[in-house]
Amino acid sequence: MRKVSNCKGFTLLEMIVVMGIMGIIFTSFALYKKRQIESVARENLANVIVGEMYGFLQFTHEDEIELNSDDNADGERDVILNPLYDKSIQPTDDKGKAYSWRSNNRALNDEPGNENQYIKWDNDQMRGYFTSHRCFSSSNQKVADKEFTTDYLRCNQPLNSQDKFLVLERIDLIGNGVEGDRTIQRIDFFVSFHPGKEGSKDIDKFSLENYATAFSQALSHYNIAYTQADYLYRSSALKSDAINFGVGWKLLKAKSASSTDDAIPFGSLASWLDKIDQNAEQLGIRFSFIPGMGEMVKPDGSIGVDKLCWNYDENKLTHCLEVEKGTGRNSEQGVMHLTAKNNENETVTGTLMANVIFEGEAYNPESGQNEIALMTSPVISYQSFGNTKGGTDVIIDDPENYDKNVTDEPGYIKLPVQTCPVAPNVNDPAKPIQLYPRLAAALSSIVADVGKSENSDGTIEDDGNFSDFSNSEMNRVSANGVLDHLSGVAIQVNFIDETEPASDYWVVSATSGVYDNVSGKGVNVINPGSLSVVLTSWCSSVKQPAHGKSVPMPPTK
Repeated sequence: MRKVSNCKGFTLLEMIVVMGIMGIIFTSFALYKKRQIESVARENLANVIVGEMYGFLQFTHEDEIELNSDDNADGERDVILNPLYDKSIQPTDDKGKAYSWRSNNRALNDEPGNENQYIKWDNDQMRGYFTSHRCFSSSNQKVADKEFTTDYLRCNQPLNSQDKFLVLERIDLIGNGVEGDRTIQRIDFFVSFHPGKEGSKDIDKFSLENYATAFSQALSHYNIAYTQADYLYRSSALKSDAINFGVGWKLLKAKSASSTDDAIPFGSLASWLDKIDQNAEQLGIRFSFIPGMGEMVKPDGSIGVDKLCWNYDENKLTHCLEVEKGTGRNSEQGVMHLTAKNNENETVTGTLMANVIFEGEAYNPESGQNEIALMTSPVISYQSFGNTKGGTDVIIDDPENYDKNVTDEPGYIKLPVQTCPVAPNVNDPAKPIQLYPRLAAALSSIVADVGKSENSDGTIEDDGNFSDFSNSEMNRVSANGVLDHLSGVAIQVNFIDETEPASDYWVVSATSGVYDNVSGKGVNVINPGSLSVVLTSWCSSVKQPAHGKSVPMPPTK
């Protein structure tokens, strides 16, 4: 007979243990999914906010706004000056204010301006003025005057945007402090955090820190990077359930911090929780961008660029300055190639015509040492002096009693004073660096000539003609008279400062000391045509060593 084994089922205790383990697993999974859903929600919301930032930044990067071809009967490309830089638009209404208002808090640590001179980012306020006129409707009348070819922003804000945890409510355009100037040096986006009706009174407001990763991913998605992101706050007296459109924001700093301390950076709130000012009822973020990095230049010159060239097809400036590493004949780190596209869309080289300022060292005679100086590239020219014949006012045989000023002498070289640029001062933008005109003269060709020639019979005749060095190609055959002994040459550069700066001019004068073999006397020859110089002009932050009219010092007899 077959033996039957003893079979047992699960005991109640075992089933309770298994169910408990499964409950823990399901609870952990549910919490994980909840956190994952919350993370996705934060990413989606951050993408919405950054998308608005990106669209506005693209708008500010345009020097011209291309219009829909339907607006132009001949079908040609029709553009308008970007209204942000159009000085004919005045702040007489909300539209003019949206385009022309500039804030003056230029330092990143300056408190945000609260004088309402900012863009209130809502379609019922000012946002719509940066959307195309095609967005116009009976319920959406605050739009741009023209229909844009490119939609920088969607016609309407994302649905229920004011009911979200994060709201982009304000944009500051930071100018250069000059009234009426449309320069944009920085763009600040103000994002307010609304964790719920009770969020301003409990720890929920600090959960804004959880959005740091979401914003990082959203910014990376749009390929933009902020210069700085700081926490903001406003007090309960200014906060309400309704959107405030930027009223009352201040930089969030440690409660013991002075006014010069930096704000708390976005993403580092956990390190400062015990030092947060108790008046910080509502938190927000200020994202600061430097506009136009690597973008096209603006008509007001306010936007820095990496590369520029002219695109004939699109009739605008585009990037074109390229660097190839290790291709220089002297093994330089890189060689820059200035290129552009021609009408056949072929890459061609170009010539850079620009007023370029360099930084280097220059000797300052006032301090007696080299110092860091800004300067422009030198311009070199060749000239000779104007006296071609001798005379009592040209050949001086009594230099001790000679007292004429350089501007009273005949034959001097006169040049207009070059116009010098003003360089920006990165340490103090309100005090730009003025460059001053400089001129230097160096001896090129000279012969000891007092205007005598030799006749065929060997006699010497004083016909008063000097050698003519006005043409450098003929200098070797220009000295056809009787040459004497040269004792020395003095060349002098004078800056003649007139009442009107536009009338200032350079005077270059020269004196050559010559021993006259015929008369046996030493004479000084003033500005002879037998003397030529090489002139170098440039601009420098170090002034010319001497100014004004002065008397030339003749060489010793």
